[in-house]
Amino acid sequence: MQGAGGTVGLRDTDNDGKADIIAYFGGYKDEGGLPVGMMIHKGYLYTSTLRQVLRNKLKPGQLIPDSRTEIILNDTSGNIRRHWHTAKPMAFDNKGHMYVPFGAPTDAAQDIDKAGPGGMPGGKGLDPAPDLQWHGGIWRFDEDKEGQTQQDGYKYASGIRSVLGIAWNQDDDCLYVVMNGMDNFHTRYPQVFTSWQAAVLPSEPLLKVTEGSDFGWPYAYFDHMQGKNVLQPGYGGDGKIIGRASKFDVPVLGFPGHWAPMDLLFYRGNQFPERYKKGAFVAFHGSTDRSPYPQAGYIVCFVPFENGKPTGKWEVFADGFTGVDTVVNTSDAVYRPMGLAEGPDGSLYISESNKGKIWRVMYKGDQDPNLGKHS
Repeated sequence: MQGAGGTVGLRDTDNDGKADIIAYFGGYKDEGGLPVGMMIHKGYLYTSTLRQVLRNKLKPGQLIPDSRTEIILNDTSGNIRRHWHTAKPMAFDNKGHMYVPFGAPTDAAQDIDKAGPGGMPGGKGLDPAPDLQWHGGIWRFDEDKEGQTQQDGYKYASGIRSVLGIAWNQDDDCLYVVMNGMDNFHTRYPQVFTSWQAAVLPSEPLLKVTEGSDFGWPYAYFDHMQGKNVLQPGYGGDGKIIGRASKFDVPVLGFPGHWAPMDLLFYRGNQFPERYKKGAFVAFHGSTDRSPYPQAGYIVCFVPFENGKPTGKWEVFADGFTGVDTVVNTSDAVYRPMGLAEGPDGSLYISESNKGKIWRVMYKGDQDPNLGKHS
C-alpha cells in the first residue's frame, strides 16, 4: 500500500530478507514535523516528533495501527527551533517510566542574542548557564499518562548537550545515551585550539546516566584522547585545565568529535556471534564541520559490554556508506547512517537519511567468537 504519512511499516512475507509490503501512516502536523524517534513498548508504537511523543496501540499481525493516537508528551514551550537540538527520542525502564532528552538551545551556553548561534571569537559562556533549567538534560515521565508537558516530568540528569541515541540497558537496568558534543572550538578560540584539535574535539561520549548525574555541559567537555573531563574554554579552560570539570560525571567512553551519533542499541539477539551479545551498536551520521580536514564518522560502531561496562575498545562494525574514499563536503556522502533496530530473529537493521535506504544485516556463519570483528 502506497500513501502519505510520516511513518512507514515494512514486512517481509516470503522470508527472503527484503521488504515486499510497504505501508504508510501518520500525518504529523505539529511544528516538529516528521518523526525523529520510534519504539515498540508493551504493545504500543511510540513515535516522537520535535515537539511531541505519540503512541498507538498495536494489534497482533496488523502492520499499520488503526487505533486512536494518544499524545503522551507535548512540548508547549513555544520555543521549538529546528536547528537547536529539539528532537525527542525516548527510552523506557522496567518501572513504567519514559525518559526523554531536552537538548540545549545553544552550542555552548553563549548569549546568542549578542554572539549569534556560532558564538564570537573568545566568547564566554553565560555563568550560571540559564539553558540548564529546562534544557541540556534528561527528563523522566509516566509512560502511560496522556497530555504531559515538560513541567509534569522529573529532571533525571543534567549537563547533556544534545541526544538522539538513547537506550535502556536491560543487563544492568540503567539508562545510556550518546551525546553530540560542542562545535566551533577553533572558530571561537583560535589561540587555544588548532584547526586539527577542533576537528577531533570535543568527544561525542557514551554516557551511563543515573539519577542525579551531571556530565558538565556547558562548563566542561570530555577529551577522549586525555581520557578525562576538561574545563571548557568559554569558562576559562585552555585544553588542559581541569578546574570545576573534576566534579562532573565521567563518560563510559568517548568517540571522536563531530561524528554525530544518531542511535544506540544494545544487542539482545542470538543470531550474531557470542561476542556481540549484550554489546552496544552506535550509528553515526557523520561530521559536517571538520574543514579544512576531510569529514568523518559515517559508520556504525560496536562496543563490547558486560555488566554495564565496556570490555574492550569500540570498533567499526559497518562502513562504506559514503561511497567515496574522502568526504570533503558532507554532500559528498552517498548514504549517512541514522537509525538502528533489532529484528525478532536477531538481524540488525540500519537506516540512513539521504535516500531512505534500510539495510538488514544477517549473520550466517559459525559461532567462532573471533569472526565478524570488523563486519
